[in-house]
Amino acid sequence: MVPWANGLGTTAVIVRVPDIEAWTWRLSLADVVVDGPFSPLPGVDRWIAVASGGGMVLTVGDDSPVDLRAGPDAFFFSGDLATTCRLIDGPIVDVNLMLRRGAAVGRLSIVTSAAGTRCPLEGVVAAVMLAGSATWSSVTLSERDALVGIERDDLTGDVDAVTDCRLAIIHVEMAEPASM
Repeated sequence: MVPWANGLGTTAVIVRVPDIEAWTWRLSLADVVVDGPFSPLPGVDRWIAVASGGGMVLTVGDDSPVDLRAGPDAFFFSGDLATTCRLIDGPIVDVNLMLRRGAAVGRLSIVTSAAGTRCPLEGVVAAVMLAGSATWSSVTLSERDALVGIERDDLTGDVDAVTDCRLAIIHVEMAEPASM
């Protein structure tokens, strides 16, 4: 677990590419235990979704507050803007995709699958089991387990839901280097 820059929580980094402090993109699960500000991340675009817990209300910049709960929605916002969090009903865990603006683009989406159904993975670089269990290839996934590939085709195949489950699906494309 890595403490946040503001000291108000901790993050479990799932993957960062490249695996250095000056990453281009990063995927993590964060324990949010108190209301307060998010650490500023200038130049970073962020996707966030509630993995577990009662949810949170985010206020980003001067925009209206956004109510986020453990469901099918992920929220996109700029790390440049002052962001505050108010927990709705106690501590939560959230899943975060962070992308250095100009170096990578991507999205985080949440897929809900009923037991016995299949979820195809295409063009995915990572997937995180938020609730329930499933299998991919010969791998069993339980809550907080992750599949990580670095290239878009590394995780092609089907995830088979063993129980009702929620899966965070991550797509990332690296920006083309500027020509001289």
